[in-house]
Amino acid sequence: MRTNLTPDPSRRRFLGLAGLGLAGGALLPAATAAATPLSTGSPYGVDRSTWPAYGTENTTSLRFAVITDTHADVVLPDRSKDLNRMLTVAQGMHPDFVLHCGDITDYGVDDEFAMYRSSIPAGLWDRIQHVPGNHESRWSPDAFETYRRYFGPEWSSFELHGLRVVGMAPMQMLEEPGLFGADGLDHVSRALRGRELPTAMFLHYPLGADNYYVNDTEDFLDRIAGHRVRAIFAGHIHRQQVAAFNGLTQVAMRNTFAIPSFYWVERSPDGSRLDVTEVAVPATGTPTSTAVTTIPLGRTGPGEALEPHHADLRTTREAITVSAAFKTAPAQVIAQVYPQNVFSGSNAGTWVPLVKGKGNTWQGELNATALPLGEHRVQLRAIGNDGAAYDRTLSTKLTAKKAPSVAWTKELNGAIQGALLPIPDGFVAATAAGEVQAFSTKGTRRWHHTIGAVHRAPALMDRTVLVPSADHRLYAFDAAKGSTSWSTNLHAPVLSSPLVTKVDGQHRILVTAGGRLYCLDARGRVLWSANLNGLFAGQVACDGTRVFAGGGDGKAHAFDARTGAELWAVSITNKTTPYQQMIYGAWSGEVELLPDGSPLIATVSSAMSLDPTTGATKWTRNGSYIYTPSHLTAYGLLLIDEQGNVVMADPANGATRWTIRPLLRAFESGPAISRDGRTAWLVGTTGLLTRIDLANGTAEPILQVSTANTFSTPVLVADHTLVIGFQDGVLRAVTGL
Repeated sequence: MRTNLTPDPSRRRFLGLAGLGLAGGALLPAATAAATPLSTGSPYGVDRSTWPAYGTENTTSLRFAVITDTHADVVLPDRSKDLNRMLTVAQGMHPDFVLHCGDITDYGVDDEFAMYRSSIPAGLWDRIQHVPGNHESRWSPDAFETYRRYFGPEWSSFELHGLRVVGMAPMQMLEEPGLFGADGLDHVSRALRGRELPTAMFLHYPLGADNYYVNDTEDFLDRIAGHRVRAIFAGHIHRQQVAAFNGLTQVAMRNTFAIPSFYWVERSPDGSRLDVTEVAVPATGTPTSTAVTTIPLGRTGPGEALEPHHADLRTTREAITVSAAFKTAPAQVIAQVYPQNVFSGSNAGTWVPLVKGKGNTWQGELNATALPLGEHRVQLRAIGNDGAAYDRTLSTKLTAKKAPSVAWTKELNGAIQGALLPIPDGFVAATAAGEVQAFSTKGTRRWHHTIGAVHRAPALMDRTVLVPSADHRLYAFDAAKGSTSWSTNLHAPVLSSPLVTKVDGQHRILVTAGGRLYCLDARGRVLWSANLNGLFAGQVACDGTRVFAGGGDGKAHAFDARTGAELWAVSITNKTTPYQQMIYGAWSGEVELLPDGSPLIATVSSAMSLDPTTGATKWTRNGSYIYTPSHLTAYGLLLIDEQGNVVMADPANGATRWTIRPLLRAFESGPAISRDGRTAWLVGTTGLLTRIDLANGTAEPILQVSTANTFSTPVLVADHTLVIGFQDGVLRAVTGL
């Protein structure tokens, strides 16, 4: 029982935590006490050398502030003024340290980091610990290099006054959702080594409850099980949410500039809990403090006693039977099929109550008739009388005879983010950990290299594999033997897919790095470069005379293919601020050349055909087509938006020939086309493989290949095998298509 969440009479401001709704799982309401005036002391200035030694056994005196989602932006100076005023108040309360849960800036560029830095009161900077948010990773042109210059490593940990604090960064470069992955989970394990201490963690994405922003949350919960992790602070959702589960209490916080406000955390005099309040700092008047929650620090945390000592699934094509047994009796047990279609979001779920049997056993059935064949997860949640919960995720599989299935797998080190590259008699895969491997069509490893992180697809130039890397280099490897032909330093992370083309009959390689477009010859020598005014993480197009690209300035660009001189630049968004021009412009995606020679440029709001000579718009089609590559087929232009709408359009005018309602979410993983050109195989971001008939516009989901996410376009190899790369670092080969 979570008895230490019930406030004593002297702490009436924390009343309201006991009335907990069971249907919402482990969500707890914020305390409803009225705000009270806050007394602040005088500011002070110290550096980290004056901190007490880490690990000092002071288990009572501890106080710190937490902020999140400051979103510094050079065109929004009032945010910085509010932040400075707010942190001046926090500084006067003498915090031992300050935590920042990410989204420090709007899109992670140097001038925004500098503005944020200038907002911090003198003397407080050395006490702030940061983690990045998706606004630091999604549009970063330098793969965290500027972030590290200002804040140090993305992951961190320290001990102070008997509390361990761990900063976590389960971020994916250029992507929206979070992922711990093997490397991130190892970071967690290393941080928790040593003596047992109550631990507070902070990160950007909230975990558990109804949050599905980090796809391997269950692996994280398994990794911290048995450790004394008692608190998690998070941001991202820009609203306050308190959840108690698996021994910890999570506080997801309002974005800092909303009120503006920060969160204040103090350890109770007896050392048994952390008391959390929100401190509102108005432009004029006295700051006020409102109770949020208490966080128990004991050896057993909220919901921890509800861990099932047995849990089991029995799966048929019709139903999944869930059974569980507990040592401590829960008030309620519910289960659901994991909402695999939820991509980086929250979802209340379709939970089914289990029925209590003899002793502390529970059982129930989940309808499986609508599920595709393949891999699935089931979430089991036990809820106590106090509203705290214990969550466990179980795996199961739906199979059938003579149906598509995974024939073989190969595990690589790191997430497979870019498209797989077909080469003669095989394919190449590259990972965000920098592993580059060539395989035969049967999955036999041929050669491998370890370089810097690879976030975009490699390309093939005759029998040379070109690999872009965040270590600033473009690499050339012999496709057959793997020997290094050359590597070229482009002086910034190479976060785009190379295009191999010919200009005046000579091979040319076009690739972007650090906001510039580079043209290289077949030996890797730079012939020219041009300014794209910011990140372009897609792939350019070239008609032999002109090069077409998106840019970080909200414009589409055309350059002379011989010299790099800019021929035209046209705005493709009506946004006016640098941040909005970036995210609403053509910062990613593959530029497609249509049959009439027009470049097809896509944004989050539309796809547009532009006149190759002037950049004038020829036609526009509404929809977020920026992520999934388009494809010219015998039946027209295949377009797929991020919601999973599949359209066959007339490439001459963008008119619809047929459309398919969403079956899956689609981000960056493009279609693989059958050799006869009639069928497209599309793998949704959440791992669902769908067969699309290109002639008549019908689609059929055929296999949930994995519960891991994928952003990698698959490759069809010999004997009709589709090989797909996933964010868990595993190649899966599907046969029986």
